[in-house]
Amino acid sequence: MIEKPNSPILEVLISVARGIATTMGQSCEVVVHDLSKPKSSVIAVFNNSVTGRQVGEGIRDLVHTVLRSPDFKDEMLANYQTVTKDGKHVKSTTIVIRDENKNVIGALCINFDLSTFVSTKRFFEDFTKVNNLLPPEDKVVNISNADVLDIIDHIIKSTIMETGKSIEQMTKEDKMQVIQYLDEKGVFLVRGSVNWVAGKLKLSRNTVYNYLENHRSLKNIKE
Repeated sequence: MIEKPNSPILEVLISVARGIATTMGQSCEVVVHDLSKPKSSVIAVFNNSVTGRQVGEGIRDLVHTVLRSPDFKDEMLANYQTVTKDGKHVKSTTIVIRDENKNVIGALCINFDLSTFVSTKRFFEDFTKVNNLLPPEDKVVNISNADVLDIIDHIIKSTIMETGKSIEQMTKEDKMQVIQYLDEKGVFLVRGSVNWVAGKLKLSRNTVYNYLENHRSLKNIKE
């Protein structure tokens, strides 16, 4: 499943993704995102039986899982674990792709089905389990937000561009829809995002908060 990309870099990336999937086999799903269109960013999927991702789907887990993780660094979140709706244990790695001008253009996601290995691992863990008398060492995590902020900013701008209108042409309803979409994708969970969205849409912070409150209130009523 492939959609022709807008960038030659992403075209090469699709070939790389195909090679990884072919080498690793059916347990390895590889997904290519074109982040110039967040609502339908998936342009290629190989071995999609792992998570069931489809061409034309949006960024889904990129904001919630990847960009908000303290372990996201050097343009990558490696070896994080998720569990699919049908109970598969998946090891994933997501790599952000930039062009020659350092602009964010895409992402490569590798999802490996560990279900068989997890069952085996549990057996050996149970068999070799012993009591540890030493306290665990403290772990210090250093978080760098520079790359995350850059990517979030790109998602905001791309979402606005997908409306097909300039800021001056957008109606109140257009801007509310952009804010609703960004909220659903978790963008407003990132510190400072309200200011960025307000600046891009030429709205006040209070207006953005009001739109968010209205959207969330309606969503709660429907649920």
